Amino acid sequence: MKKIASWLGQQPRLAGILAFFFLVPFVYFAISLRYKIIRENEQREMSNILNVVQRNIAQMYKNSYTTTLTLAFTINDQGNPEDFEKVGKQLIESNPAVDAVQLVPGGVIRYIYPMKGNEPAMNYDILHSPEVRQEALQSMKNRNFYFAGPLPLRQGGIGIVGRLPVYKKNVFWGFSAVVIRMETLIRESGIADIDDTKYFFQFSKTDPRTGKEVFHYNPKEITKNKFLIKQTVPEGNWNIYLVSRQGDNVLYQVYTSLILGFLLCLIFGLWVYSIMKKPAEQYALILEQAKILVENEVKFKTLFEQAPVGIAKIAMGSGLFLESNTQMCKITLYNEDELKTISLPELLPKEDLVFFQSGIDEVHQQPGEEFTMETQIITKSGRKRWVNLVVTPLGQIENVQDQCIIILEDIDLKKNTEDELHKSFDLVNEQNKRLLNFSYIVSHNLRSHSSNIKSISTLMEEADSPEEQKELMDMLKKVSLSLQETMGNLNEVINIQSNLGLHKESLPLKHYVDSTLNALSEQIHRKQVTALVEIDDKATVVHNAAYLESILLNLISNAVKYAAQDRNPLIKIKYDGAQKTLTIGDNGIGIDLKKHGDNIFGMYKTFHNNPDAKGLGLFITKNQIEAMGGKINVESEPNVGTTFTIQFASN
Repeated sequence: MKKIASWLGQQPRLAGILAFFFLVPFVYFAISLRYKIIRENEQREMSNILNVVQRNIAQMYKNSYTTTLTLAFTINDQGNPEDFEKVGKQLIESNPAVDAVQLVPGGVIRYIYPMKGNEPAMNYDILHSPEVRQEALQSMKNRNFYFAGPLPLRQGGIGIVGRLPVYKKNVFWGFSAVVIRMETLIRESGIADIDDTKYFFQFSKTDPRTGKEVFHYNPKEITKNKFLIKQTVPEGNWNIYLVSRQGDNVLYQVYTSLILGFLLCLIFGLWVYSIMKKPAEQYALILEQAKILVENEVKFKTLFEQAPVGIAKIAMGSGLFLESNTQMCKITLYNEDELKTISLPELLPKEDLVFFQSGIDEVHQQPGEEFTMETQIITKSGRKRWVNLVVTPLGQIENVQDQCIIILEDIDLKKNTEDELHKSFDLVNEQNKRLLNFSYIVSHNLRSHSSNIKSISTLMEEADSPEEQKELMDMLKKVSLSLQETMGNLNEVINIQSNLGLHKESLPLKHYVDSTLNALSEQIHRKQVTALVEIDDKATVVHNAAYLESILLNLISNAVKYAAQDRNPLIKIKYDGAQKTLTIGDNGIGIDLKKHGDNIFGMYKTFHNNPDAKGLGLFITKNQIEAMGGKINVESEPNVGTTFTIQFASN
């Protein structure tokens, strides 16, 4: 036995062929059994259907016989029917299978109920009509109820006629008959309820004149189908066929099973062949894969160590470094042994930890995906270095679900260059804005003053009287003073913008606010202004002292100056140490930002008819704040109030 098994192991093709022929008898037996069961089930179903139809027709025969017998009893001894209409109506109503009743004295139809629709049959002599004579004579011969047809009716359509010969004193009187249309026969026999997608019925009868079987539907359908069953109705000498529309569908099913069985045997043989052949193939495959693995391992080690990016394997849960390449050590400034004692989250800034953890959870739940983010890592020296971090789980590669590969690409130089470019771009934009503003001042204000001086000088040369010259001289002095004031304003702005290296220090904000309120105490008292200060005594800001005094004085004095006349003036001063923001709000007359929003911090821009307004305060304030690295924003609504928010620099 062992020798045979060993020999078959060396002959996998022969083993597959033997397995094929071994399975063939079992498949053949299963298919033949299936064919027999399907055919028996179909024949049983068709027999049940045909038996139901035959029983219904037998019941129709009995009801029709009773109807004709009852109708015959209406004939009196003189051979005249009594109450034919009344009795006929009752019989029709009580027997839905009957469409009409007739009395046929002497073989001629004389009485019909209902008459409507049956008029053509009146006075029809059936004993002298070649179409129905033979079946009428057969009924007389047998002296029994007999169904004639199916036959064409005189009143139209196809139907059957049940005739009972009537004898009076042993002398033939005529017939008592019922008429059943074919559609009524189909309905009452139950044929109409049969699933006509699977089966169809066929009626046939032996023609008494020719002796041949005549089909009353399409005779070709019988010959096309090989599977049918037949029942004979002796009451009318009919044959009823129930024919399967599917014909030899059972054979088709068997053919399908044969094909599937053949395929099963073939697959079984091929499977045995593959099983017998598999050990040798597997051994050869193992050798080939081992060779490939060794080559890949060498390639991977080379790529791993010489890669221009940092590569490391870390534990998914703890984030501990398990293995790192040389570039990873260069980026982090840790050696490989030191990296094994720390986790990746320890190298990331706190603000990126939530996003990093969500990315790790996502790739853990969706194997095959990778997570990428730009972040900063904290090197061993404490310096932050920009990197592009890529995390790939190892679950799909090494079947190790709790480990992943991380790749760090050093983009510190790129990010620093981008930051410098952004700063340069912002600086250029700011300088452009300032140049445009100065261009406007020089082209408008100074040119206006120079034009005025030139015009007055010309007029002085043409003056006729000392009084006129004195008046022009006074005008020239006013223009000169205005020019001097403009030059002073320009000089102050230039000083702010040029003194970028001004001394900054930590200043007690509450002290400077209180000092400003004391300086404005006379105006505050005169206008009955209420000042609410919400600043911690220990709150400090890093700023230039002179600039801070100027900023507070400008903003608070504006709040007092532009107080509303119809309500008690209120100023709220609040500092948020966490956000480093100072808000100065009032309930004054407000500013229409929709109209003046773009010019709110412009030079020489005024928004009210106050004669003291020069349009310099907010312009200088904004320049002083931005010179210290801060920002200022405004929210205002006419007749509601104005709130300025100062964002101090973080350092």
